[in-house]
Amino acid sequence: MKADNIVHPSHCIDKKQPPTQRGVVLIVVVMLVFLMMTLLAFLVEDQHLLLRRIANQNVAEQGYQLGEGANAWAMRVLHADADRAVDSPLEDWALLGQPIAPTSEQESARFTLQRDNSQDDREQPASLDFGDAEVDIYITDLQGKYNLNNLARREPKARAAQKTIFLNLLETIGIAEFEARELMYASLYDWLDENSEETPNGMESGAYASQPVPYYASDQPLSTLGELYYVNGFTRQIIADLSPFVTVLPEENARININATTPEVLASLSSTPIYDIGTVSAFLGIRGTPQFQGFGQGDISAAENAIIGVSIVGQQPPIAGMLSVSSSYYQINVKVQLDSSFYCMRTKVFRDPSGANSELADATIILEREYDSLCLKHEPPRPISNDSIS
Repeated sequence: MKADNIVHPSHCIDKKQPPTQRGVVLIVVVMLVFLMMTLLAFLVEDQHLLLRRIANQNVAEQGYQLGEGANAWAMRVLHADADRAVDSPLEDWALLGQPIAPTSEQESARFTLQRDNSQDDREQPASLDFGDAEVDIYITDLQGKYNLNNLARREPKARAAQKTIFLNLLETIGIAEFEARELMYASLYDWLDENSEETPNGMESGAYASQPVPYYASDQPLSTLGELYYVNGFTRQIIADLSPFVTVLPEENARININATTPEVLASLSSTPIYDIGTVSAFLGIRGTPQFQGFGQGDISAAENAIIGVSIVGQQPPIAGMLSVSSSYYQINVKVQLDSSFYCMRTKVFRDPSGANSELADATIILEREYDSLCLKHEPPRPISNDSIS
């Protein structure tokens, strides 16, 4: 037999891959498919987030532009007020944004200014249509509140008078006990004054710098109510309870407009501790009557007598020079709703009391502006009535 015809045993071996190798290949393929699907899911999620981010930016920009337009309109209404000797809730700026009842020809009207229709019954109140966006706007008279920067008065007599007002207000609202109120005043005064010397019960930069998160006292007037979070003795609850009655204005002698104030603030002007705010509540209750046309200069003496009535001593005159019937500081509040998104703008403005005939840009000046998307502070005021005076 020739050697060439001999079949080698190795030629009879099966060339197929063993089962273990086929299993490894299958696992690798499954892992690759899993990784590709995971990568695809991340890409889809990134695209979704990108589209959502762009949509949010568009909503924010649209809300900002609508807010700017409503804010500019409100500033013009403030500027158009020719009689600046008296500012009351009956003027056009205070009626801005109040809803009116819809008619058959007008499905909705979110904004209105009171208008005299006696000459033409067919004339409809002024209104603006914002399409799909809902825009709420109202103006707050900030001089109906107590200005915390009044506490920075340098003259000892004037400073003592402002301290009395502040402590009276805290007691009337029911904030803290006597010792805690004294500590709050001293800490706030140290925060406002220009030196680094601590007053009794106060706190200056040295004490704040030793805290776990160190910082320094501003030693200047407050710019926002938010600064109170850093002042010793002021908790979130105290600030929340205090905020409806106080404001921050860039001067140290802002007066209280009796047309816009509350019984708590007016009663706090007593030069002695308060035992009952009934007389000032009764005095301010006149604002809820149909015949009320606004308090004038002649009503200041009646307001002072009402304040005397709340004094625990009696016959003690109120803090001098703190009452007024006009205002220069206002806050324009705008809320924009686009579908389920909100955009709020709060603008603090100064209106020159003698600038009715000057240019808008010179007579009404923006002092401060806040933006937020939660709108927790947007609370339109209720119309004044006897029921709302407590």
